Amino acid sequence: MMKPLPVLTFALALAMAAPLSAIAQDDDTFVRGVAAYEDGDYEAAAEFWTPLAEDGSPEAQRNLAQLYRLGLGVERDNVRAYELYTAAAEQNSVEAQVNAAFLLLTGEGVDKNPEQAALWFARAADQGDALAQFNLGLMYEKGVGVSQDRDIARELYQLSANQGQKRALARLDEIENDLPPDGGETARRERNEQRAENDARKADAERERKRQDEDVKRVTGRAQAERDTEEKERVERARAEARTGPILIIEKVEDDPETEEDIEKADAMVDAMAKEEAGGEDEKESMKASLAAASKAPEDTPAVRRKPDNRRATGVKGNNDSMAKAPKATPTDRSRLVRIRQIKDAETAYKRGDFRTSVRLLIPLAQEGMPVAQFWLGRMFNRGEGVQLNRYEAYSLWRSAAASGSVQAATALANLSNRIGLEEMNRAESYYQSRLQRRN
Repeated sequence: MMKPLPVLTFALALAMAAPLSAIAQDDDTFVRGVAAYEDGDYEAAAEFWTPLAEDGSPEAQRNLAQLYRLGLGVERDNVRAYELYTAAAEQNSVEAQVNAAFLLLTGEGVDKNPEQAALWFARAADQGDALAQFNLGLMYEKGVGVSQDRDIARELYQLSANQGQKRALARLDEIENDLPPDGGETARRERNEQRAENDARKADAERERKRQDEDVKRVTGRAQAERDTEEKERVERARAEARTGPILIIEKVEDDPETEEDIEKADAMVDAMAKEEAGGEDEKESMKASLAAASKAPEDTPAVRRKPDNRRATGVKGNNDSMAKAPKATPTDRSRLVRIRQIKDAETAYKRGDFRTSVRLLIPLAQEGMPVAQFWLGRMFNRGEGVQLNRYEAYSLWRSAAASGSVQAATALANLSNRIGLEEMNRAESYYQSRLQRRN
């Protein structure tokens, strides 16, 4: 926060009050304007300098700016004064650079901008202007418009003092009196150590970010390779069918089915289990029979049409009856189908906007490690749907799902890393690692 600094303002006011330079020029009009100014005829001076300033003469621009700032011979106009000072400053007029910096600090004719003021002082100081060196030293000493650095302030004061600036000598004495017995060496060493520590932390954070990017690329690459393999097989099958006609391929269903048949089984089994738990001992046998019937699809039942089986029957011989009979559902099958039904219910609730129900169904499945549940729940935490928005939790869920091969989760992680900064990604990774340790 910038505080009012009387010593700083006083020094800059002296710069603004400095007399106008009568730099020798071939143009007699400029010299006549200087003579008029010294005689107190400011209107005539303005008339002489205005056309020269419009033609781009930095000296005329600077002097005319002084008239507009003070309201001498023209109506006072700080906005016009700043424009003229800036035009001359761009052409390396030292006095104009110092004056433009002052207006930026005080907000006369322009919004306050101490950072830009420091840049103008620096340009004038580089040209050897003692007052600019002193003023820039003050800004570094007090931390106005620049980061506070008393070492740089001392160097600038010394340069200004070498040219006879008494105020610079006074500030040098004041700084030396404020220094500790070791001359500030301990403070400088601690500052350098802190900078080195910050640089090391940044380097570690960058390495961790690269590692995370590699993890995402590895998962994404593996998924892409699987898709490429599937596409190659599909093309080969299409070519074979073109030569020999359609080929029936019965493949084993993976452990993530989404068929209507599985949903129907899940519904039947859930209903059967609920009735079995609610009924007495006399009803259990009939419930078991219903459960077994729900897990089968006999071909001789007219009301039930079994969809074509899509599972591979490697080395199976015999008639179609042996393949038509489905085994009774094991506890593992029942659990899997119930989980499928639960995922489907969660998605249905989500699509109709019932986020609370969706969250309630997804949480236990995500805790069990189901990638699809982790992806959906992470999405809801990322959007604040049914839960309080928490991108760390979303990152943790997607990270777990991606590690299990979920392409959707890997893509979501990549998108998230592009939206948030490096520091937030590191915090999210720390959150994920802490959750992982607690689970282990």
